Parts: sequence; structure tokens; C-alpha cells
Amino acid sequence: MVAELLLNFVTPQFLSVTFDSILNIEDTVLDTGDSVLDPDDTILSTEDIEPKSSVPNYIMWFIDAVGGVEHIRSNLWIMALAMIGLQALRGLLTFSRSFTTSKASEGTIKRLRDRLYSHVQNLPFKYHVSAQTGDLLQRATNDIDTIRRFIAGSSLELIRTILLFAIGIFVMARIHVPLTVLSLVLAPVIVGTSIFFFKKIQKLFMEVEEAESTVFTIVQENLTGARVVRAFGRQRYELDKFNKANVTLRDEIIKLNNMFAYLWGSLDVISGAQIVIVAVFGIMFTVKGSLTLGQYIAFTSYVWFFLWPLRGFGRVLSDFGRTLISVGRVQEILDEKEEEGFEEGLEPDMSGDIVFKDVCFSYGNQEVLKDLNMTVKGGQTVAILGGTGSGKSTLVQLLQRLYDIQSGSITIGGVDIRDIKKSYLRSRIGIVLQEPFLYSKTILENIAIKMETPDIEKVREAARVAAIHNDIESFEKGYDTVVGERGVTLSGGQKQRVAIARALIGDSDILIFDDSLSAVDTKTDASIRNALKSRRQGTTTFIISHRITTLMEADKIFVLKDGKVVEEGTHEELLKVGGIYKQTYDIQSSQVV
Repeated sequence: MVAELLLNFVTPQFLSVTFDSILNIEDTVLDTGDSVLDPDDTILSTEDIEPKSSVPNYIMWFIDAVGGVEHIRSNLWIMALAMIGLQALRGLLTFSRSFTTSKASEGTIKRLRDRLYSHVQNLPFKYHVSAQTGDLLQRATNDIDTIRRFIAGSSLELIRTILLFAIGIFVMARIHVPLTVLSLVLAPVIVGTSIFFFKKIQKLFMEVEEAESTVFTIVQENLTGARVVRAFGRQRYELDKFNKANVTLRDEIIKLNNMFAYLWGSLDVISGAQIVIVAVFGIMFTVKGSLTLGQYIAFTSYVWFFLWPLRGFGRVLSDFGRTLISVGRVQEILDEKEEEGFEEGLEPDMSGDIVFKDVCFSYGNQEVLKDLNMTVKGGQTVAILGGTGSGKSTLVQLLQRLYDIQSGSITIGGVDIRDIKKSYLRSRIGIVLQEPFLYSKTILENIAIKMETPDIEKVREAARVAAIHNDIESFEKGYDTVVGERGVTLSGGQKQRVAIARALIGDSDILIFDDSLSAVDTKTDASIRNALKSRRQGTTTFIISHRITTLMEADKIFVLKDGKVVEEGTHEELLKVGGIYKQTYDIQSSQVV
């Protein structure tokens, strides 16, 4: 801050005025010839007047230090060296300001980014289900950058404005108090105008941020769903949707810029009027003799030192308004409650029986599970069949505690899962989703994501069980093949099998296949299930599927309807019951040629 303040005084104009003051010091002191009158009307000669009376102290100190005015006039190289030294000081101060400002602002923003990212990682699953990815990205990038720019620039400008205003008033008051008072006549008007526009601009900033967030979301969804857009020929629709949002953003920005135009125009008029007041009254005081010409020139130079920073107060205030909006949007995320109990709780044996007892769960007002009861023996392979919305996926999400049940209980080996540490619970459960997510990394890194250091032999073994090893080996770079974003360079079945291999890495006590075999053919499906049988060795496995051939070899099959278990048993037992399972089996069997 000291460097910032000094830079405002160590300027070329400052050096020029100082140089001129020294070379013309007698002219600065005497503005009525070679003599003046003292208060008693006694005529004084120039020798009786001390130059220090009308020349700034720092100039007089410099004159005395180097041997006086006449010595400087006869050795102009002294002033040349002084000017070079001051310019060197200015360069040093510029470097100091840039270095300290950059270090402080970037360090602060890094900590904010780290905090925000860490917080997002610890938010509950239900938050991410409802949040828009594009909006989160905009808050984590644009809004953070807005805060960074304010810290790096406008915050210092605000401090500089306050300090220059205070110092300018102090210096001017020492020269001429009445003119100083007149110099402040329109200062409250400048501040009031800035505050008036601040409130309007802040509202417009919020509208711009919301419009920009909509554009971000549209772009993110379009890029993520590029395959769907092209498959259904929706390019024209997407262009129209983006254009509509972009027009809205443009209009909001134009409104904001118009408001800025009104602000700057108003401040220019007020600042100009203030300068006119100083000029007119300064001339009047000079003519009357209460202000010397040198004092008048010095006074007007200091007016610029404080008046234009004061005008810039409006700009700082508007930047502050935008920053407040960005801070508020980031704070909205930080205010979201983090997931509790992630590192607190028990770490029991997870190989025991899994019991769902009177489990109820709703998404808002939509009831999904109603007094559901189900017992799965440890090490069993159970299959779950049910129509859309019957609660199949919700069941396994509750088992992982991505959501917490609202009534009833789920126990593993007799221990309520609400007493188990979440991080431990999820680390012991391997899951393959219907729509697997792959990172833009190599196949090896995707499969070995649970490993700190990939073990190629274990990765290959998991890939063989998932029936993807031969496909990988056929690629030019094998396991070092980089998949595209979200695995777009792989087929649907290949992505599914890579995800299955990833779930098999590690020592999971529970495996969940959430309709994850739907993208593979029946032959590959059978191959994977046979490989899993020999590898499971006591692992409790849940298989959710609509394909009877995938379910029929399970140790036990549960049929869900309207959030309840309506049928359970082996394949043969359920065929004898003649219910939903039998009807599904008959329909699928009749479709086989």
C-alpha cells in the first residue's frame, strides 16, 4: 500500500514541477516585484524573505542538502541525477506493488478455490442431483475471477482513494483553508451519486450473472450431450436455444453499460464543476493577495490528486457491487451443509447378512419405497426385477447411504448402516451404473482408479472377468489407450465392461450391478456372470436387470412393485407363482426366435 501511495506522487508531472520550482524559486516566492509589505506596512527586501515560506518543505530540504539554489543552477547535472533516481524509485515501487499485490491476491484466491472445491466434494449426493453443472462451473470460474480482480485492483484503488483524499485535504489546508473548503463542496454529491448508481448497478449485475449462468448451462449440456444432439438432428433447436439465451445476456449487458454511461457522465459533469469552482475562487483569492501565484499553482495540482481518485470512487463502488454479487453466489455454495458422518462411525465386518426392515423413502412428496422388507444372506447373489419407478435404483443408493432412509432400518451383519462410517461403507461396495462415467484418461487409469499405483496384472485380471481384455488388447496402444471425454471413443458395451472391471478392482464385500449388463449381448452377459461366479468367493452381489437370462441364475430373486417386494424366490419358484416374474419371462421367451 505504501508503494501504491508513493507512486501517485513520484510522477513525471511531480518531477517537472519540482525542477521548475527550484530553478525559479525567487519567482515563486515573490509575485509583486522585488519587495513586499510585512503586516506593519514595512518594506522588506528580497534578502529578508525566506524561500521556505512558499515552497514545499521537501524541496527546501533537497536544496539545503545539495548546497543551495545557486549551486544547483550552476550544476544542473544534480537535478538530472535526482530525476533519474526518482524514476528508478518509481520503477522499484511499481515492481513492489505488482509483486505484493499479485502474491496477496493470487494466494487468497487459491485458498478460496481450494476451499470451494473441497466443499463441493463433501456436499451430499442429493445436492449434485439438483444442481446445474454449468451454473456451478460459472461460479467456480467467472465469479471467483471477479473476486480475484477486485482484490488485485479495485480494493487497492479504494484504499488509495481514501488515503489520497485525506492527504490531499491535509496538504491543501496548509496552503489555503477557505479554498480547501470550497474544493469539498461537491465531494458529497460525487459520493452520493456513486452510491445511488451502486444500488441500480448491483441489481443489473445480478441479472447479468443469471443470464450468463444460463448460457454456461446450455453450452455445458450441449457439449456433454453432443452425441444425442446429432443423433436426433437437434442442431437447429440447440442453436435457437443458445441464441435466445445469448440475446438475453447481450440485452442485460447493454442495460448495465448504459447505467455505467450515466454514472461516468454524471461524475464527469460534477467533477468538472468542482474544478471550475476551484479555478474561479482560486483566481479571486490570488487577485486579492490572500493566495500567491505559486500557492495557487500548487493548490490546483493537489486538487487533481484527490478529485480524480474521488471520481474513481464510483468505478470502485461499481466493481464492489459486482464483487458482492459474485461473493454471494460463491457463498451460496459454501453455505450448503456438507455431508455428515463421512469419517465418523464404525468399521464392522461387511460380509454378513443385509436386512432391509420396514424401509420407507420419498423424494419430496413422491413416495418411492413403502415398508420394504428384504433379507439377503451374506455371499448370496440376488437379482432385483421391477418396472420403472418401482424403487430398484433407490434401494442400492440407500445401501450406500447416498440418501438416508426416512424410517425403518438397513443392517449389515446386524449393524445399522447409519452407525457405519460412510467412507468405509462406500469403499467396501463396488458399483456399476447403467450409464458408466469414464475419465479422459487411459483405460489402465480408469480401471485402476482405486489404486494409488496401478497394478497391471490385477487390472488385466479384472478386465478378463469383465470380458473386455481382448478388446483392449486389440487397440493400438492397448491399456495405454486414452478414452475420450466420458469415454466417448468406446462403444456402449465397452464402456460398461470397463466400468465393471473398475468395480472388480479391490476387495469389495458387496457388488452392485445397476442394470449395467444391458449394453452387452447375451453371450457376453453369460461370460461375465460365469466369470463372476468363480471370482465372487463370498461377495454379496446385487444384480438389477430387466433381462430374465441375467437374473435367472441368481440365488434369490426379488420382484418390486410400487416400492414393495411383491415376489421373492428362485427362478423355478417364481415361475410356479405365476406373477409378474412369470409374465416377464413368458414375454421375453416368446420374443426369442
